[in-house]
Amino acid sequence: MTTHPQSRLTHFPIQDVNLPSSFAADFLSELSKATEKDKNGENLHHSLRVAVIAHKIGKKAGLDKKSLKELFFSALLHDIGGVITTQHVMEDIVQTPDILGQKNDFFIFSHPHRSETMLQSFPTFRAISEVVGSHHEFFDGSGFPAGLSGKNIPFLSRIIRIADTVDILLRLHTFNKSDELLGLLNIIAGEEFDPDIYKIFVEIVTGTNLLEKLKTAEVVEAEISQIKKTMEDDYYFSSPDTINRFFKTVAILTDNLTSFEDNHSLRVAEISVQIAYLLDLDQEEVLSIRWAAFLHDIGKLVGNREVYTKKEKLSEKEWLMIRTHSQRSYDIINKIGGMKKIAYYILHHHENFDGTGYPENLSGKRIPLASRILRVADAFDAMTSNRIYHRKKDWQRALKELRKYSGTQFDPEIVETFFANIS
Repeated sequence: MTTHPQSRLTHFPIQDVNLPSSFAADFLSELSKATEKDKNGENLHHSLRVAVIAHKIGKKAGLDKKSLKELFFSALLHDIGGVITTQHVMEDIVQTPDILGQKNDFFIFSHPHRSETMLQSFPTFRAISEVVGSHHEFFDGSGFPAGLSGKNIPFLSRIIRIADTVDILLRLHTFNKSDELLGLLNIIAGEEFDPDIYKIFVEIVTGTNLLEKLKTAEVVEAEISQIKKTMEDDYYFSSPDTINRFFKTVAILTDNLTSFEDNHSLRVAEISVQIAYLLDLDQEEVLSIRWAAFLHDIGKLVGNREVYTKKEKLSEKEWLMIRTHSQRSYDIINKIGGMKKIAYYILHHHENFDGTGYPENLSGKRIPLASRILRVADAFDAMTSNRIYHRKKDWQRALKELRKYSGTQFDPEIVETFFANIS
């Protein structure tokens, strides 16, 4: 099969991508919501709550616009390395609130470094990565992972430290008055927190109804929406190359948490791009298809992620969850400015050519061409990869399966184009 250099995609002009300035804030807040689930699949809203608290402290501290952006995005991403299939690091921290216990729990201890490492691969995220990597350092040097102290801890990390602890305490206790929360915080203020930043937080919590706002998910999301209006930015995703690499990272994260076979979405993206080039689609559409392939399974992050790697027979409810993942993927991506077309492609990537697929039973050319391409690429990779329900087929047998179901599951033209060019 002809291989087209991926560099052709990375040199695509940013002015032709036409993403709105709200893209970074939209995407990262939706990613945060999708990944932060408890064992029951319920949204923790942890990073959103931390972002709300941190932003209020940052504004009160007089941070400039650039620093407020770095603080907001750092807060949204501070626990990105604390996500696993069965749970989120926040659950472990709530169960192990003492610093010694956290240091002795490898998952808790290492998650700031994992978060930092994930973000360091993006040049525009390097300042954020340093903030994220230090968000569990204590002012007296007793925190982790590096044991930094005082002014050696990045200023924004010190703000997130207070916001993070406040959210933890709100999960452990019910506070009817701000004085009750401050009574607990005062005990550890000199050790854990920068005294000057702590004074600012005390002023905020005693002069507003912040604690009441944090109790309701809808109110927290409304607060985030207001903050996002001030976070317009085209720096963090300043080129298609940065966006490609970030979407690739999201694809790897999704597959690691929900797939028996790692890097499924990356292979689907590569196959989809090759098919798109063979069909002589223009560069902009090829790029859209690649992004859709990277993100097509992001909806699997929502709910019980274990169902996708379960070896036992699935219940009817579990099968329904699997069948609705394309809708959930659409729901996440469609909320992000500039991504409606890609969300639409993702929504229909499990439609069958004869109208027997899901979620809307579209058929033939009513299914977007990009979705028909994704359908073939997704199926081919599934057949040639080890899955719980089958052993992988060699590529010749997989091609025969594509032809067998050409006209029913798959678009015949795409199948024949793929068949004619693979070797």
